[in-house]
Amino acid sequence: MNSTDYPFRLEKQAMTTLIIISVFCALCSQADAASTEEIPAEKLYEDAFRLIVEGNYAEAYDRLEEIIVKYPDSVYAQFAEDRKRRLEELNLPSIRRRKIDRSGRIESIVFGTLYTTWLGIGSARLANAESEKAIAAGMMMGAPAGLLASLALTRNARLSKGQSALINFSGYWGTWQGYGLAILLDGNDDEKTMIGSAMAGGMLGLLATSILTRKIDPSLGDASMINYGGIWGTWLLFCSAMMADVEDSDHLLGIALAGGNLGAAAMAALSPKVEVSLARATLINLGGVAGTIVAGGLLLLTLPENEKTVYATLMAGGILGLIGGCYATANFDIRTALQKSGYENLNRGMVNQTGRTNSREIQVDLLAIGF
Repeated sequence: MNSTDYPFRLEKQAMTTLIIISVFCALCSQADAASTEEIPAEKLYEDAFRLIVEGNYAEAYDRLEEIIVKYPDSVYAQFAEDRKRRLEELNLPSIRRRKIDRSGRIESIVFGTLYTTWLGIGSARLANAESEKAIAAGMMMGAPAGLLASLALTRNARLSKGQSALINFSGYWGTWQGYGLAILLDGNDDEKTMIGSAMAGGMLGLLATSILTRKIDPSLGDASMINYGGIWGTWLLFCSAMMADVEDSDHLLGIALAGGNLGAAAMAALSPKVEVSLARATLINLGGVAGTIVAGGLLLLTLPENEKTVYATLMAGGILGLIGGCYATANFDIRTALQKSGYENLNRGMVNQTGRTNSREIQVDLLAIGF
């Protein structure tokens, strides 16, 4: 071996040794980082499993989502993805409202376009523009402005169908409330006052609910309960006022407005405590409508002379229809969830004699499908 080659060999060996040491250190640090991720991810996964056994599926879903977001490189993130998908397949309302989506964007864009069309017409009327051309111009400016504004405002927004439905409800409900208050407060029934009040009420409702839905995510069932609660509250208190011989039109309007607000508020307070789908809420409402129609048919057959009897019968028919709809659809959402999820083994004993969900049955079946 030439003495001049010796230093080069030493340098080559030193470089090889450094590379080996560097690779070893990198592997060690990766293993260290992986183990650092594994420990909290494992704890969260154990918490999710415990919550499932306890029947708290919504909180378990949140724990699984937290694992996926915070520890994406851990092995538990893969487990969490699979388990989260299985929970979603059960199609329980408490899980559906946890899923982040933007499915309500289209509904909001449609409503925004229609609502700004109304604002364009109303603005033209407020500006003393009574000609057809001015009103047409208001429509032509309002619709595209609403469309473009809705597209821009919802582009990156988290907006579920439930949130969209609640915001849309607040828009038309605020418009109705503003219009009604203008009639009560302005004895002259000035057109500008009523239009301006209706526009202000609608915009205030939209603004308030837009802020509120940043903190809450109601399901479509929740939003429909609030909607139907407002409508039924208006009708039932109006009937009550007629039965109480309230003759003044302003008093009747005030009672109807208050009844609607009470009904909507009552359903807003009740909806988080019960899990009702849009389909079931619609069927319950249909039961009330059917009961009112049957009561109307009885009135046509009997032709009572007393006006109080007419309103009492209509009111009783609606209430009985709503109660019948509630009882007839007691297990509707559970059966629908079972059919959609395909877990036919959940069908055995899932509902006890009181109509409540037997969460223990769901727990056992979740364990059986590999949670």
